[in-house]
Amino acid sequence: HNFNQVKYNIVNLKDLEIFENGTLITKELLLKKKIIKNDKLPVKILSKGEFTKKIIVQDCKMSQKAKDIIDKNGSSHTEIIR
Repeated sequence: HNFNQVKYNIVNLKDLEIFENGTLITKELLLKKKIIKNDKLPVKILSKGEFTKKIIVQDCKMSQKAKDIIDKNGSSHTEIIR
């Protein structure tokens, strides 16, 4: 067992399709929309599913593939985990 392994709220890119272009995606917004349930765990975005929106992702960790898709799509992201 890796006791140092961080657990995350997992969000797939397809889950972010509900948001309008230009939306600032934060952990608080994901909690409010009930996309994630645990307010104590950080968020990690994975690349699963279709993604067509131009959004701004803030303070969420991402897989490299999700970053590539978001960058290619014209969206932006910051990964400052507090």
